[in-house]
Amino acid sequence: MKIMIDSVVFQLDNEQFKLKDNNKLDGRKTHQGKGFQINSAYCEEYKRQLKKKGIYCPDIKNAVKTVGLESRKILEIQASLSKLLNGTNLFEIDFYNTPRIRKKLLFRLDDLGIITSERELKQAVIRRADFSKIIELPTYLGEANTVVYALSRFDYKPSSHFNFNRFNDGNSGTSIKFWNTTQGYVIYDVLGNILSNGYTIAEKKIIEDFKSGRIKRNLIKFELSLERKDSFEAVIRRRIENKKRDFYLEDILNRDLARDILLKAFDTVFNKVALGLISLSEMEDNKLRAYLEGSEISINKQEKLYYWVRMATKNGIAGTWEQIKLKYKGGSVARCKKEIALILQELGKIDGNIPNLIEFLRNEHLKFESIKPTVEKQPCQLLLNNI
Repeated sequence: MKIMIDSVVFQLDNEQFKLKDNNKLDGRKTHQGKGFQINSAYCEEYKRQLKKKGIYCPDIKNAVKTVGLESRKILEIQASLSKLLNGTNLFEIDFYNTPRIRKKLLFRLDDLGIITSERELKQAVIRRADFSKIIELPTYLGEANTVVYALSRFDYKPSSHFNFNRFNDGNSGTSIKFWNTTQGYVIYDVLGNILSNGYTIAEKKIIEDFKSGRIKRNLIKFELSLERKDSFEAVIRRRIENKKRDFYLEDILNRDLARDILLKAFDTVFNKVALGLISLSEMEDNKLRAYLEGSEISINKQEKLYYWVRMATKNGIAGTWEQIKLKYKGGSVARCKKEIALILQELGKIDGNIPNLIEFLRNEHLKFESIKPTVEKQPCQLLLNNI
C-alpha cells in the first residue's frame, strides 16, 4: 500500500542519542525570547559536500533550550521519506518501507557523528508532517504547469496568505501556496520543481529522461504541511481514536488518514461557490448574459449572480470576498455567501474547462491511488529499482 507522506520531523530526546566528538554539526544559531534561549547546531559544510555529489541529506538540528537554570537537549531530524529512500519525491513510499527508512536514517546519522539505534528511532516523536498526493494528469487537461496556473485563480482560503510563483529559470515551473502560522498548502508542477531544484543522482536522471522526451510533464502534487507540533497533533487527534499526543511514524503512515486530511484541504479551497463564480467568469460578457437568460432562475437572481461573477472576473475570489466584507456587515456576509451558493445550486451544473478539471482532481483525491509508471516513465522506474 502506498503512503502519501513526504517530509516528517522526528524528535529524539537527550537520552535517545549521543554526539561523537568528531560530529559534523558545524553550523551554529542562537535564538532568544522572553525568558528562554535556544542554542542550535546543524550540519552545514558536509551537507553542501554531499549535495555536490548528488546525495540527499536530511536536515539535522541539535538544540539546547534553556529556561532559567534548566536546560533541555533534543535532536530534530527533518527528512523527505521518499527522497531519503529513492533520491526523489517523485515516487510514493510503502508502509512496509519503515524498517528501510530507519536503516537509511541510522546510516546518515552515524555518518554525521550522531549515535542512536533503530529502537530509539522507532520511539521518535513526530513533531510535524507533510501529507501529499501526486496526481497524473490526462493529456486533455494540459501540462502540469498550465494546470497549476489555472488553479491559481482560486486564491482564497480562510485565514491564509496566498502566493503564485513562476520559477524564473527557463523551466516554466509553477506553484501556488496558502499558508499561515500553523499550516501550509502547496500545489505544484512536480517535474518543474525537479527541473529547477533537482540535484540528486536520481533527479538528474529524471531531468535527462524529461529532456529526451521519455517523461511527460503531467504530474501535479498537492501537499499539506502541518507546521507545528500542537497543530499537527490537533489534526491527527481528531482522526485517531484513543490517542491524545506523541504520535509516531507508524501512527501516521495510513492511507485513509492522508486522504481525509488532503480532501478536506482541497474542498476548502475549491469549494462549490468559488468554482461556480470562476467558471462563469471565464465566459465572455454576451455569452454569460445569454447563459443566465436561458436558465430558469429569476431575473433578480440573474442580476445578483451577474454582479458577483463580474466581481470575480475583476478581483478574483479573494477580492470578491473582500468586497462582500466591505459591502455587508457581520452575519450578512455569511448570508450573502449562502445566497450565492443557493443561486448557483439552482442554476445547476456549469460546463467548462475549470469544472471538468476540479471534478477530475477531486475524484483522484477520493480514489487516492498511487501513480503507476507508464511506458514513458519506465526509464525512471528502472532507475528507482536500482537505487
